[in-house]
Amino acid sequence: MSRLPPLLKKLLVLLLFLILQAGAIVLLVNNSYFQQNAILGTVRSWQTRWWERRSSWTAFTRLRVTNDELALENTRLRRELARLSDMEDILSAAEQGKLAVSDSFSFIPARVIRNSVSRQHNHIVIDKGFADGIRPDMGVISARGIVGVVAQVTDHYAMVISLLNTEQRFTAELLKTGTFGTLRWDGVHYRRIFLSEIPQHIDISMGDTVVSSHFSLIFPPGIPIGSVRLGSLKKGTFLELEVELFSDFKTLRYVNVVSHSGIKELRQLTGMEKEDDL
Repeated sequence: MSRLPPLLKKLLVLLLFLILQAGAIVLLVNNSYFQQNAILGTVRSWQTRWWERRSSWTAFTRLRVTNDELALENTRLRRELARLSDMEDILSAAEQGKLAVSDSFSFIPARVIRNSVSRQHNHIVIDKGFADGIRPDMGVISARGIVGVVAQVTDHYAMVISLLNTEQRFTAELLKTGTFGTLRWDGVHYRRIFLSEIPQHIDISMGDTVVSSHFSLIFPPGIPIGSVRLGSLKKGTFLELEVELFSDFKTLRYVNVVSHSGIKELRQLTGMEKEDDL
Protein backbone atom coordinates (compact mmCIF):
# COMPACT_ATOMS: atom_id res chain seq x y z
CA MET A 1 0.00 0.00 0.00
CA SER A 2 3.01 2.24 0.52
CA ARG A 3 3.54 2.26 -3.23
CA LEU A 4 0.08 3.71 -3.92
CA PRO A 5 -0.22 7.37 -4.91
CA PRO A 6 -1.10 9.73 -2.02
CA LEU A 7 -4.50 10.65 -3.50
CA LEU A 8 -5.53 7.02 -3.85
CA LYS A 9 -4.37 6.35 -0.29
CA LYS A 10 -6.61 9.16 0.99
CA LEU A 11 -9.55 7.80 -0.97
CA LEU A 12 -9.06 4.31 0.42
CA VAL A 13 -8.80 5.68 3.96
CA LEU A 14 -11.99 7.69 3.43
CA LEU A 15 -13.77 4.63 2.01
CA LEU A 16 -12.64 2.53 4.98
CA PHE A 17 -13.87 5.25 7.35
CA LEU A 18 -17.27 5.37 5.68
CA ILE A 19 -17.62 1.58 5.81
CA LEU A 20 -16.70 1.50 9.52
CA GLN A 21 -19.04 4.45 10.19
CA ALA A 22 -21.91 2.71 8.40
CA GLY A 23 -21.23 -0.48 10.34
CA ALA A 24 -21.24 1.45 13.60
CA ILE A 25 -24.58 3.07 12.72
CA VAL A 26 -26.07 -0.33 11.86
CA LEU A 27 -24.90 -1.80 15.17
CA LEU A 28 -26.21 1.23 17.04
CA VAL A 29 -29.61 1.03 15.36
CA ASN A 30 -29.95 -2.70 15.88
CA ASN A 31 -29.06 -2.48 19.56
CA SER A 32 -30.93 0.72 20.53
CA TYR A 33 -34.69 1.00 20.14
CA PHE A 34 -34.56 4.76 20.74
CA GLN A 35 -31.85 5.39 18.13
CA GLN A 36 -33.62 3.09 15.68
CA ASN A 37 -36.84 5.12 15.87
CA ALA A 38 -35.00 8.43 15.68
CA ILE A 39 -33.11 7.46 12.52
CA LEU A 40 -36.13 5.85 10.90
CA GLY A 41 -38.14 8.98 11.71
CA THR A 42 -35.56 11.14 9.95
CA VAL A 43 -35.58 8.84 6.94
CA ARG A 44 -39.37 8.91 6.79
CA SER A 45 -39.29 12.71 6.98
CA TRP A 46 -36.96 12.85 3.98
CA GLN A 47 -39.12 10.38 2.10
CA THR A 48 -42.23 12.43 2.83
CA ARG A 49 -40.61 15.62 1.57
CA TRP A 50 -39.47 13.85 -1.59
CA TRP A 51 -42.94 12.42 -2.18
CA GLU A 52 -44.51 15.86 -1.70
CA ARG A 53 -42.12 17.48 -4.18
CA ARG A 54 -42.60 14.68 -6.69
CA SER A 55 -46.39 14.93 -6.30
CA SER A 56 -46.29 18.72 -6.78
CA TRP A 57 -44.14 18.39 -9.90
CA THR A 58 -46.41 15.68 -11.31
CA ALA A 59 -49.48 17.82 -10.64
CA PHE A 60 -47.80 20.79 -12.33
CA THR A 61 -46.87 18.80 -15.44
CA ARG A 62 -50.42 17.41 -15.63
CA LEU A 63 -52.06 20.82 -15.16
CA ARG A 64 -53.24 21.12 -18.75
CA VAL A 65 -54.60 17.57 -18.74
CA THR A 66 -56.41 18.28 -15.47
CA ASN A 67 -57.93 21.47 -16.90
CA ASP A 68 -59.12 19.56 -19.97
CA GLU A 69 -60.70 16.92 -17.75
CA LEU A 70 -62.44 19.60 -15.67
CA ALA A 71 -63.74 21.30 -18.83
CA LEU A 72 -65.19 18.01 -20.07
CA GLU A 73 -66.76 17.34 -16.69
CA ASN A 74 -68.26 20.83 -16.67
CA THR A 75 -69.74 20.15 -20.11
CA ARG A 76 -71.21 16.85 -18.94
CA LEU A 77 -72.83 18.55 -15.95
CA ARG A 78 -74.30 21.28 -18.17
CA ARG A 79 -75.80 18.65 -20.45
CA GLU A 80 -77.29 16.86 -17.48
CA LEU A 81 -78.68 20.14 -16.14
CA ALA A 82 -80.25 20.92 -19.52
CA ARG A 83 -81.79 17.43 -19.65
CA LEU A 84 -83.24 17.79 -16.16
CA SER A 85 -84.57 21.24 -17.06
CA ASP A 86 -86.34 19.75 -20.08
CA MET A 87 -87.86 17.03 -17.91
CA GLU A 88 -89.04 19.64 -15.40
CA ASP A 89 -90.72 21.66 -18.17
CA ILE A 90 -92.43 18.56 -19.53
CA LEU A 91 -93.71 17.48 -16.12
CA SER A 92 -94.90 21.01 -15.32
CA ALA A 93 -96.72 21.26 -18.62
CA ALA A 94 -98.26 17.83 -18.14
CA GLU A 95 -99.64 18.85 -14.75
CA GLN A 96 -101.21 21.94 -16.33
CA GLY A 97 -102.58 20.00 -19.29
CA LYS A 98 -100.43 21.93 -21.77
CA LEU A 99 -98.11 20.79 -24.54
CA ALA A 100 -94.45 21.25 -23.59
CA VAL A 101 -92.00 22.63 -26.12
CA SER A 102 -88.59 21.15 -25.33
CA ASP A 103 -85.75 23.67 -25.30
CA SER A 104 -83.01 21.19 -26.05
CA PHE A 105 -79.59 22.70 -25.42
CA SER A 106 -76.38 20.75 -25.90
CA PHE A 107 -72.83 21.86 -25.20
CA ILE A 108 -69.53 21.51 -27.04
CA PRO A 109 -66.39 22.13 -24.94
CA ALA A 110 -63.64 24.27 -26.44
CA ARG A 111 -60.39 25.94 -25.44
CA VAL A 112 -59.64 29.63 -25.93
CA ILE A 113 -56.47 30.06 -28.02
CA ARG A 114 -56.70 33.82 -28.65
CA ASN A 115 -58.49 36.57 -26.76
CA SER A 116 -58.58 40.36 -26.39
CA VAL A 117 -60.16 42.71 -23.85
CA SER A 118 -58.57 46.10 -24.56
CA ARG A 119 -60.23 46.95 -27.90
CA GLN A 120 -63.65 48.35 -28.70
CA HIS A 121 -64.52 45.28 -30.78
CA ASN A 122 -63.01 42.29 -28.99
CA HIS A 123 -62.98 38.78 -30.44
CA ILE A 124 -62.12 35.32 -29.16
CA VAL A 125 -60.75 32.36 -31.13
CA ILE A 126 -61.52 28.79 -29.99
CA ASP A 127 -60.04 25.46 -31.05
CA LYS A 128 -63.25 23.89 -32.39
CA GLY A 129 -64.92 24.30 -35.81
CA PHE A 130 -67.22 22.73 -38.38
CA ALA A 131 -65.70 19.30 -37.76
CA ASP A 132 -66.79 19.51 -34.13
CA GLY A 133 -70.35 20.69 -34.81
CA ILE A 134 -69.73 24.42 -34.40
CA ARG A 135 -71.89 26.71 -36.55
CA PRO A 136 -72.24 30.49 -36.86
CA ASP A 137 -74.65 32.24 -34.47
CA MET A 138 -74.20 29.69 -31.67
CA GLY A 139 -73.90 31.08 -28.17
CA VAL A 140 -70.70 30.69 -26.15
CA ILE A 141 -70.64 30.50 -22.35
CA SER A 142 -68.12 29.82 -19.61
CA ALA A 143 -68.43 28.54 -16.07
CA ARG A 144 -68.93 32.18 -15.00
CA GLY A 145 -71.42 33.48 -17.56
CA ILE A 146 -72.03 34.55 -21.16
CA VAL A 147 -68.94 34.88 -23.37
CA GLY A 148 -70.27 35.80 -26.82
CA VAL A 149 -71.60 34.53 -30.15
CA VAL A 150 -69.88 32.50 -32.87
CA ALA A 151 -69.29 34.70 -35.94
CA GLN A 152 -66.98 32.79 -38.31
CA VAL A 153 -66.12 29.10 -38.49
CA THR A 154 -63.46 27.04 -40.28
CA ASP A 155 -62.99 23.29 -40.13
CA HIS A 156 -61.13 23.32 -36.82
CA TYR A 157 -61.45 26.86 -35.42
CA ALA A 158 -64.08 29.49 -34.76
CA MET A 159 -64.08 33.23 -34.10
CA VAL A 160 -66.42 34.50 -31.40
CA ILE A 161 -67.75 38.05 -31.06
CA SER A 162 -67.03 38.75 -27.42
CA LEU A 163 -69.50 40.15 -24.91
CA LEU A 164 -66.90 42.91 -24.67
CA ASN A 165 -67.84 44.37 -28.05
CA THR A 166 -69.50 47.78 -28.26
CA GLU A 167 -71.55 46.76 -31.30
CA GLN A 168 -73.07 43.68 -29.69
CA ARG A 169 -76.34 43.58 -27.76
CA PHE A 170 -77.77 40.79 -25.59
CA THR A 171 -81.01 40.24 -23.71
CA ALA A 172 -80.66 39.71 -19.96
CA GLU A 173 -82.92 39.87 -16.94
CA LEU A 174 -82.90 40.46 -13.22
CA LEU A 175 -83.07 37.15 -11.39
CA LYS A 176 -85.18 38.56 -8.56
CA THR A 177 -87.97 40.06 -10.65
CA GLY A 178 -87.61 38.51 -14.10
CA THR A 179 -87.54 42.00 -15.64
CA PHE A 180 -85.54 41.94 -18.87
CA GLY A 181 -83.53 44.58 -20.67
CA THR A 182 -80.69 45.11 -23.12
CA LEU A 183 -77.16 44.22 -22.11
CA ARG A 184 -74.30 46.16 -23.71
CA TRP A 185 -70.65 47.04 -23.12
CA ASP A 186 -69.56 50.68 -23.24
CA GLY A 187 -65.95 49.90 -24.15
CA VAL A 188 -64.41 51.22 -20.92
CA HIS A 189 -63.78 48.53 -18.28
CA TYR A 190 -63.62 44.83 -19.10
CA ARG A 191 -65.44 43.89 -15.86
CA ARG A 192 -68.29 46.42 -16.25
CA ILE A 193 -71.35 46.15 -18.50
CA PHE A 194 -74.73 47.91 -18.59
CA LEU A 195 -78.31 46.63 -18.47
CA SER A 196 -80.70 49.26 -19.82
CA GLU A 197 -84.44 49.71 -20.48
CA ILE A 198 -85.43 48.63 -16.97
CA PRO A 199 -88.70 50.29 -15.80
CA GLN A 200 -88.06 52.70 -12.94
CA HIS A 201 -90.78 51.21 -10.73
CA ILE A 202 -88.89 47.91 -10.46
CA ASP A 203 -87.46 47.25 -6.99
CA ILE A 204 -83.69 46.97 -7.42
CA SER A 205 -81.02 46.46 -4.79
CA MET A 206 -77.27 46.64 -5.14
CA GLY A 207 -75.92 43.12 -5.56
CA ASP A 208 -78.97 41.78 -7.42
CA THR A 209 -77.99 39.05 -9.87
CA VAL A 210 -78.36 39.50 -13.63
CA VAL A 211 -78.87 36.31 -15.67
CA SER A 212 -79.45 35.27 -19.29
CA SER A 213 -83.02 35.83 -20.42
CA HIS A 214 -85.73 33.24 -21.05
CA PHE A 215 -86.37 35.06 -24.35
CA SER A 216 -82.92 34.26 -25.75
CA LEU A 217 -82.82 31.52 -28.36
CA ILE A 218 -79.08 30.85 -28.21
CA PHE A 219 -78.38 30.87 -24.47
CA PRO A 220 -79.97 28.66 -21.82
CA PRO A 221 -82.04 30.75 -19.41
CA GLY A 222 -80.77 31.66 -15.98
CA ILE A 223 -77.01 31.67 -16.61
CA PRO A 224 -75.48 34.11 -14.07
CA ILE A 225 -73.83 37.09 -15.75
CA GLY A 226 -73.04 39.59 -13.00
CA SER A 227 -74.32 41.64 -10.09
CA VAL A 228 -75.80 45.15 -9.99
CA ARG A 229 -73.43 47.85 -8.74
CA LEU A 230 -75.14 51.13 -9.59
CA GLY A 231 -78.36 52.39 -11.14
CA SER A 232 -79.25 55.67 -12.86
CA LEU A 233 -82.31 57.12 -14.56
CA LYS A 234 -82.02 57.61 -18.31
CA LYS A 235 -84.25 60.01 -20.28
CA GLY A 236 -86.56 60.23 -17.27
CA THR A 237 -88.20 56.90 -18.11
CA PHE A 238 -85.97 53.85 -17.76
CA LEU A 239 -83.19 52.75 -15.45
CA GLU A 240 -79.72 51.83 -16.62
CA LEU A 241 -77.87 49.47 -14.31
CA GLU A 242 -74.12 49.06 -14.10
CA VAL A 243 -73.33 45.36 -13.75
CA GLU A 244 -70.08 43.83 -12.54
CA LEU A 245 -69.36 40.69 -14.56
CA PHE A 246 -68.71 37.39 -12.80
CA SER A 247 -66.38 36.37 -15.66
CA ASP A 248 -62.85 37.67 -15.82
CA PHE A 249 -62.20 37.70 -19.58
CA LYS A 250 -58.46 38.12 -18.98
CA THR A 251 -58.29 34.64 -17.46
CA LEU A 252 -60.74 32.97 -19.85
CA ARG A 253 -59.36 29.57 -20.89
CA TYR A 254 -62.24 27.12 -21.39
CA VAL A 255 -65.72 27.69 -22.80
CA ASN A 256 -68.79 25.77 -23.97
CA VAL A 257 -70.48 26.40 -27.31
CA VAL A 258 -74.25 26.13 -27.00
CA SER A 259 -76.30 24.31 -29.62
CA HIS A 260 -80.09 24.77 -29.57
CA SER A 261 -81.83 22.09 -31.60
CA GLY A 262 -85.14 23.97 -31.87
CA ILE A 263 -83.83 27.37 -32.96
CA LYS A 264 -84.74 27.01 -36.67
CA GLU A 265 -88.29 25.97 -35.89
CA LEU A 266 -88.73 28.83 -33.42
CA ARG A 267 -87.40 31.33 -35.96
CA GLN A 268 -89.87 30.09 -38.55
CA LEU A 269 -92.72 30.24 -36.05
CA THR A 270 -91.96 33.73 -34.71
CA GLY A 271 -90.36 35.31 -37.79
CA MET A 272 -87.48 36.51 -35.61
CA GLU A 273 -84.23 37.66 -37.18
CA LYS A 274 -80.88 36.36 -36.00
CA GLU A 275 -80.25 39.65 -34.19
CA ASP A 276 -83.33 38.96 -32.05
CA ASP A 277 -81.97 35.60 -30.84
CA LEU A 278 -79.63 37.17 -28.32
